[in-house]
Amino acid sequence: MILQPSEFIKLSKQTKDPRKKVRMLALAHFFEGKSRYQIAEYLKVSRTSVNKWVKDYLDYGLEGLEELPRSSRPCKLDDAQLKQLKAYVLDSIDRTEGGRLTLEDIQQYISESFHIEYELSAVHRLLKRQNFSWISSRSIHPKGDKARQEAFKNFELETILHTPGHLLPERIDVWFQDEARFGQQTSTTKVWAEKGSRPRVVKQQQFEYAYLFGAVCPTTGETEALISPLVNKEVMYSHLEQISQRTQPGRMAVVVMDRAAWHFKDGLVKGLEKVVFIRLPPYSPELNPIEQVWSWLRQHKLSNRTFVNYNDILDQVSEAWNAFISCADRVKSLCFRDWINLTS
Repeated sequence: MILQPSEFIKLSKQTKDPRKKVRMLALAHFFEGKSRYQIAEYLKVSRTSVNKWVKDYLDYGLEGLEELPRSSRPCKLDDAQLKQLKAYVLDSIDRTEGGRLTLEDIQQYISESFHIEYELSAVHRLLKRQNFSWISSRSIHPKGDKARQEAFKNFELETILHTPGHLLPERIDVWFQDEARFGQQTSTTKVWAEKGSRPRVVKQQQFEYAYLFGAVCPTTGETEALISPLVNKEVMYSHLEQISQRTQPGRMAVVVMDRAAWHFKDGLVKGLEKVVFIRLPPYSPELNPIEQVWSWLRQHKLSNRTFVNYNDILDQVSEAWNAFISCADRVKSLCFRDWINLTS
């Protein structure tokens, strides 16, 4: 069945493929009675293309207007070589001596290992086809124990071992806690500026600072914080009292923290009966999502600026923290981890 010109126009508006859109418009003009020469002139395409589209439609219907898959030049490397190359790139990520691969390094490896020459642009396309991307890395401590970190993610067992046996998982709130130093040793970040320019921003080099003790409950979006000029167990205890007071009667807060000297050991602490502590494995900051909160504060609120004195630091850090916690959904999305779910 031959479609009407109006139907071709409707189809051209529905498709997101610009090539297919032009073909639909060409057929709409054709069945309105325009010549193939007129259609080619109007759509700025060759008359040969118009002839082909009309013939394909008359022979095969709308299927004849679909884009045929294009064959690409076969890869110079066979499957075994591609597998070896992929392993080489992946192994480079875990090198303890550091460094990183460049396109030149990979180009040289292909040449020396397989005696096949690639241009740098071709190396880039090859990596893309192998599902590699040039992305930012995350830091890990060289002393971190990956097996122990994975075992820690069996968090339900960890929680059972450290909480009273009569307490149901539904009555437990998991909190992540940490502290960070903010002050006159400021950082710089990217800014919007004209292309080709190198904008200058302030980087302070003085020595006033304050410590922000922060805690988040990713399940509920609740937060607690305290700012202090120093860190010790007394300040830590005051911060944990905040979490204890925030915890409803009949519930218990499991606070996950690192192994800093001023932190408490696993288990209960006298006077904080509604709080139990679980410490992270050594050298495992990546297991504590509140590290991302510190990054958010620095990137969005506390970079590219100066602090006049301690009180100014106090005010600006408070404003930054309050800006972060103003959206509970942001707290949840940034800090939630599947492995802390105790009720699934």
